[in-house]
Amino acid sequence: MPVPQELLPEAPAPDAPADVGKPSEVDSSLLGIVTHWRLVVADLLDHGIDLWDPAVRARPWPGIRTLIFSLLEPGSNSRLRAALTRR
Repeated sequence: MPVPQELLPEAPAPDAPADVGKPSEVDSSLLGIVTHWRLVVADLLDHGIDLWDPAVRARPWPGIRTLIFSLLEPGSNSRLRAALTRR
């Protein structure tokens, strides 16, 4: 049974750049994150998390790591995500 035409994705225009229609890719490597560490600190501070606060530093690392990676989630609108997005 053929797929109805209205359910098929639209083809990009012939003069459109090759990456049009492709989702942006976010570099979630540790190197990418550490390279932009100042953005990590600033983004977490926007959420009320001061990485230099002794109470935060005493918390287990997996929780902090989860908070950092949450900055890369779609819809987070973080500076880190914007800096690590490949277009």
